[in-house]
Amino acid sequence: MSVAFDPIGGKPAEHPLDLLAPGGKPVGYGLVAEEPISVHASTPLRKSLTLRGENVVGRWPTEAPTERRASDVATAKRLAPGLTDQFDVAATYGLDGLTDAVEHAVRPGKVGTRPHPP
Repeated sequence: MSVAFDPIGGKPAEHPLDLLAPGGKPVGYGLVAEEPISVHASTPLRKSLTLRGENVVGRWPTEAPTERRASDVATAKRLAPGLTDQFDVAATYGLDGLTDAVEHAVRPGKVGTRPHPP
């Protein structure tokens, strides 16, 4: 494999590195995990890997063509129902609980919503 995309960061980011071919490129674009990426120095050296970070989500709303954004959203909606066991659900709200849901969503300290480190 020549490229591995990592939307999580942290400890899970180590696993795709083992799958990369020499000269491969791991691309990190997410900050869901609370811990930092911890990779032994021998891993990128042994495989001549180039580590790269990309702010994909930050540019997507303004740079992706309208058709691409629509396609991405449709794909996410199709895939998400089959991946519910991959995500922790903090709470579920009905439409009558919209105010409570928004208040919960903006609370600080949740996994995946931490501010970026300086």
